[in-house]
Amino acid sequence: MTPILIALLGALAGLVGGWGVRARLRGGGHRMPGDPPAQPARWIIPVSCVAAGVTAYGLADRVWPMPVIGVLAVLVGVALAAIDVEVHRLPRLITWPSYPILVLLLAAGSWASGDWPALRRAVTAGLVTWLVYYLLHVAARRRGLGRGDVTLAGLIGMLLGWFSWPAVLVATYLTFVLAGLWAGALLVSRRAERGTRIAFGPFMIAAALALLAAQ
Repeated sequence: MTPILIALLGALAGLVGGWGVRARLRGGGHRMPGDPPAQPARWIIPVSCVAAGVTAYGLADRVWPMPVIGVLAVLVGVALAAIDVEVHRLPRLITWPSYPILVLLLAAGSWASGDWPALRRAVTAGLVTWLVYYLLHVAARRRGLGRGDVTLAGLIGMLLGWFSWPAVLVATYLTFVLAGLWAGALLVSRRAERGTRIAFGPFMIAAALALLAAQ
């Protein structure tokens, strides 16, 4: 298949998957008593469609199932970002099961390509990224990065680590740049104060998907 066709199939999968994600979130299963009011999150479907198409195009020259993994990463990432924006949580029911699933999918990619060192690098990158974010979580005395961010970091490190270490490092750097710019914009516009809690997960996901599409 041509890269354009793969991109179109990815966009279609993102459109359908985005609709499913939004419908699932509208059910409110991720919400708890005391959470802020629910938000419509109309952006989920178009963002899922565009991001899945771009990611599939970027991975079109990679062995299967890497384009499929990219589309799945978009859908899971969009779901987690939407939840984090709304309730400032990254549910363990999504992040924890994603670890064994991702390992199996990346193993399939290594089997298809014959690149088993990529799988070892992915596991190592996941562990290192998890540890770095955990130390930041502890250093911030639990007021900055949450445990959900730490768990998500391990997944992102594993996913990007399959491709290269530079992808992991650039995504990490880009995450803090995006978060810093957003926080600064909120402060300047007086839409937030220094103690205002800002969801960090969406910036991690945005940076990871940008690097994933660039592979």
